[in-house]
Amino acid sequence: MNIFSFNLDFFNQLHYRFLLGVTLFGVLLAIIFKDVWLNHPLIIYLLLIIPYIFYFAVCFMTFHIVRLQKYRLWFLLLPGVVLLVLVYPVIKWYYYSFLTAHGVVLYFPWKDGDAQKLFIKIVRGLSFVLLILGLDTFFWQKKQKSVKINELQLAVKDISDNALLSGHFLFKLYQFSVEKKIVFDLTVLDFFQYIINKIAMRDSRVALDEEWAYFKQLVDICVHRKIEIKGEELVPAYIWNRSVPTLSLMTWIENAVSYSPIGKSFPIVIEWIREKDATVFTVRNRIAGRNGEKGTGRGLILVNRLFESLQKDRVNVAYRIEEEKYFVVELKFMN
Repeated sequence: MNIFSFNLDFFNQLHYRFLLGVTLFGVLLAIIFKDVWLNHPLIIYLLLIIPYIFYFAVCFMTFHIVRLQKYRLWFLLLPGVVLLVLVYPVIKWYYYSFLTAHGVVLYFPWKDGDAQKLFIKIVRGLSFVLLILGLDTFFWQKKQKSVKINELQLAVKDISDNALLSGHFLFKLYQFSVEKKIVFDLTVLDFFQYIINKIAMRDSRVALDEEWAYFKQLVDICVHRKIEIKGEELVPAYIWNRSVPTLSLMTWIENAVSYSPIGKSFPIVIEWIREKDATVFTVRNRIAGRNGEKGTGRGLILVNRLFESLQKDRVNVAYRIEEEKYFVVELKFMN
């Protein structure tokens, strides 16, 4: 048995389109019946246009039910003919019997030849309704197509950037092991396997909780740097469920290790800060060298590109140099 399955998002958008369509149709009616609302009480004008608005609503509903069920558009001919046949006696009764019985006379008494005139008015009204529905569908499909293309482009870009970031990070991790910046043991091998798995699975995003767990593993194996973690207990539980690009936090620690002075004299500080409207993650490291021109690698560029698609999720990234000595990464999760 075939039953209607309604898409909630579709109808959340559709009722706005209905309101817009009714508004446009109402403006058109106001132009056509300008003399009525200018020279008569408002109630008279409203009684005049009620059938038109109802007719528009029925046509709008019928049109979109046909489209929702993915019938061919020629199928609209059948309900269109039915509407024309059913509307005629209803309209005649409303204007020439119902309203006149209540003391409201909008037209002269019914006479020969009025049937054809009334039918022409109904067909003309249907034409205006179909024009509005056609324009609505054309522009909406155009907009939806544009939105879907943008979403697809962002998805492809995320996958591409994530693959580049994964490869870059894997190479830097291997370089660390060769340069003995990390202790090469089974923990590091497991870490390599995690990165390789992420590349194979093409996961472009992970939960912050998962990224943070492996971030701390990377901190633990970087034994030739002093890395301090502060404020982890301040992070609300729901923040750990937020999404971040895979390897993004770990790339920041890799960048800090790569561009900070060798040894433990200048600690790399990882800090969580709780603000009124946000939870902030920061990485702060001393920049190797005498100026602030160093400290940003290719990994940061890739991470920044990945976070661009998360701005609608109220996640912001900022970089800054403090006192021309320290490079700071700031990741802000807005509440």
